[in-house]
Amino acid sequence: MLYNLFKRTFSVFLILIAVLIPAQNNAGVILEIRNESRADKGNIIDLIVVVKNTGNDPFTGKVEITTPSGFRNISPGKTEVHMKPGENLYLPVKILVNNNVVAGESHILCKLTDGQNFVIAKQEIPYVVSENNMMRITPENPVVYMNNVNDSVEVKARVSNLGNKRQNVTLVFKIPEVSQGNIFIEKSGTIEVQKDSIFVFRFFPSKVLMRSSQFTVQIAGFREPDKEIFGNTSVSVQNISSTQRYEDRETDIFSNFSKNSITVSYRRVGENLDMYQMIGSGGFNLPSGYLYIRGNIYAMNNHSDPVVNNTYISYHRENNEFTLGNMSKLLELSLFGRGAEYAFTSSDKDKKIEVGFVDQSFSLIERNSFLKNGYGFYTRGTLGAQNASRSISGTYIFRNDPYDKARHHLAGTDVQYAFNQDWKMNAKMYSGLSFYEDINTTKPSLALESQYSGRIKKVNLNGNYFYSTNYYPGNRRGMLQIQQNFSSHIFTDHYVYANVTVSDFSPKFYFYNTAMQSDNIRVDTGINFPKKGNFALGVGYQYQEEKSNSYNNFFNVPGNQESKQLKAQRLTEYITWLSPDKKHSSIIGIETGLVDYPNADHLDYQMKINGNYNYKWLNVNCTYQYGSYFLSEYAFSKMMNVNTPYEKLSLSAFVNKNLFREKINISSGVSYTHDVLYGRSPSGFVNLKYSKERYGLYLNSSWFNYSSNHFTNNLLTIEAGITINFQTSTLNPGKKGEIKAFVYYDRNNNNVYDGEDQEAKDYLIMLNNISFKTDQEGNIRYQSIPFGKYALKQIIQQGWYYDEASFEVDKHHYFLEIPLHQNGTSKGKVIYQFDAKTALEFSPKIGGIILNIFRNDQFLQKVMTDDNGEFISFLESGNYRIELNGNSLPANTYCERMTADFTVEAGKIVSLEPFIIKVKEKNIRVKKFGN
Repeated sequence: MLYNLFKRTFSVFLILIAVLIPAQNNAGVILEIRNESRADKGNIIDLIVVVKNTGNDPFTGKVEITTPSGFRNISPGKTEVHMKPGENLYLPVKILVNNNVVAGESHILCKLTDGQNFVIAKQEIPYVVSENNMMRITPENPVVYMNNVNDSVEVKARVSNLGNKRQNVTLVFKIPEVSQGNIFIEKSGTIEVQKDSIFVFRFFPSKVLMRSSQFTVQIAGFREPDKEIFGNTSVSVQNISSTQRYEDRETDIFSNFSKNSITVSYRRVGENLDMYQMIGSGGFNLPSGYLYIRGNIYAMNNHSDPVVNNTYISYHRENNEFTLGNMSKLLELSLFGRGAEYAFTSSDKDKKIEVGFVDQSFSLIERNSFLKNGYGFYTRGTLGAQNASRSISGTYIFRNDPYDKARHHLAGTDVQYAFNQDWKMNAKMYSGLSFYEDINTTKPSLALESQYSGRIKKVNLNGNYFYSTNYYPGNRRGMLQIQQNFSSHIFTDHYVYANVTVSDFSPKFYFYNTAMQSDNIRVDTGINFPKKGNFALGVGYQYQEEKSNSYNNFFNVPGNQESKQLKAQRLTEYITWLSPDKKHSSIIGIETGLVDYPNADHLDYQMKINGNYNYKWLNVNCTYQYGSYFLSEYAFSKMMNVNTPYEKLSLSAFVNKNLFREKINISSGVSYTHDVLYGRSPSGFVNLKYSKERYGLYLNSSWFNYSSNHFTNNLLTIEAGITINFQTSTLNPGKKGEIKAFVYYDRNNNNVYDGEDQEAKDYLIMLNNISFKTDQEGNIRYQSIPFGKYALKQIIQQGWYYDEASFEVDKHHYFLEIPLHQNGTSKGKVIYQFDAKTALEFSPKIGGIILNIFRNDQFLQKVMTDDNGEFISFLESGNYRIELNGNSLPANTYCERMTADFTVEAGKIVSLEPFIIKVKEKNIRVKKFGN
């Protein structure tokens, strides 16, 4: 019993000693952390851990660094420290920030423990990871082959989230459908941090696309929800049929692309008018050049002869162009009617000359005698036709005008010049000479025009100035017009503008006694304020002055003795709104001011309110006007003997929507107008269009009702038609031929097709960038190809290959033999060899490792390992060197033997020694204790 009591007392005594007398005194030990990270090493954190022993006793303990997920401490995680009194210890720490670290603030913990693992000091270092939303989009297969019309085409795009936040994306696939315009398909998904996702889209190409040698599917990637584009790519879909027709891959809006179609329609207007119409256009290639035809013919039940207009045939050969039929030349003195034109364009398309003759008759089959309505001749030459910065052209026009009873001659020049990126100028100068035979008068005339745009500091300037004499025979006779615009941003986000327009219109004619006179001045200036939330605001000022003698009869003023004048000053305001999802938008504009009417002794009030609302396929408009804004409105009010101020109400709503996967389009609208001139006039229309690849149907209808002063008129119009689409084509004005190639297995390797050889069916051949698959007889055909140089490019296929070659097609039928030679096969693999206990951390990867093959020190091709780490290549006979690309290896791995030499023999398989991938080992510190 005494023994047990002694044992308990001794145990308590030992515990007290352990508590009251610690193993060492930790007073005076200080922990500090210094951050010495550099901006040029954004993914590495450099820290210096400082431990200071300011006490009188030695200290033994551990420094431990704890990092959050995504951070990796390159230095040892735990370090033992042994310090004498007064000693300072500096420990360098390097921490690697991985790419998959989530954006935001993270904390690195450093703590100091003593020999009994008690924490005596700790400190946290905050580290802010900036948001990174980098994305990448790449095609899984840049080239996709199609051959069977019953098979769908599969397009894959890989989206990689290279950032540090989860992202929602939408991919838009654009399929080029010529007959219906581009078709857009959307695919949405979510990509995790540092992850990939593959978006797959399958579709059945139309018959038009199946006939194309190749087409491109464009893919664009957008971040949600703001629809911010982060990248785009494309996939080439190639037709590998044995017979293909040449297509210009550089086709754009300026190319000779022909959409061939014919439209037949019937129209019923009101109760008495029936109209039948046929419109068509199209072009087709000839062995030399091409023809383009356009036609429009219609007949009405109250006309004995049909009308043929906008109809012509055009032949293009090399640099020459011949056109016969209806001509529409929008020159300084425009000419319309039956005629012919010849045009020549230089090979560099920089110089062009045009010569033409026009009989001023509306229809090609008019019964009027030739030249009865007058005629014209023109010629124009241009230097720098393809140069938007510097070009000049000269034009001469002659017109015999039986209505003006004159012969007009007009000559002039047009100049376009860009001084620099900011300042550009266009100028025209034309002089005319008119011979009036009946009055024996010769009248000279002149016209000058200048347009410019430029920038002075932050002020944008552009203006248009035109002047022509009163008897000038051109399209704008007797006119002075000045337009000047100013705009600039101020206070960073405010936009100010000022627009001034001054015009004087006073044309004169020898055989038209009424002298017209019209003068206008208008000034618009204002400021647009920065957007606040979903709203934007702008205010402005308007000054308007209109003076004319055109409406004197409405004011009981005989002839053109004096002009009437209207002046107005107004304040303008507008407010726009856009919904957060950008689906809804609206704008409200208000104009208020005072106006001085003709024959009025005081100023009158006027105002106008405009409202617009838009949602996807719906658009609604409303306008209310109080007071006349123009002399015409004021004059019509007086004509109708209305003494009250002019008022106008206009309401309208429009719908435009595609249904059933873009096959049906419906557009419809209703409107209502009420004023003193039109009375109460409702109207509406409904248009339906059904589109298929080869044809389209449409049905249009409109209704208009006019009701004013007990007079009512209804007009109903119905039109139905069908459009037939033919095969589209790219028109080429040069000489064209056909390549026919025969492909065979050259088993005796003598490059001659003989008894031992065999035709190669279903074999891929590439001419330029177009792929073909041979038919059952081993033939391919490439039709309607322009004369020129072509290249036979090699596509190595298992077992056989053909030599690349270049040749020139200089005749309409070109024959080519392509012998196939048997190749050899080389295969190999990569394997890993490492000690799991000592190996550094790494990500095992056996697929996607790149190896480059060389022949005579010339790079030949690149191969990649599959998911089993194996690779294979098909090569012709010869000596080769294969080299492993070290950049494709995972981190912390290496390969001691990077190259290997081998020899390939036809029809044999050579197996290469495996490439052994090793893993770097950890640095292990070993402490030895001894005497």
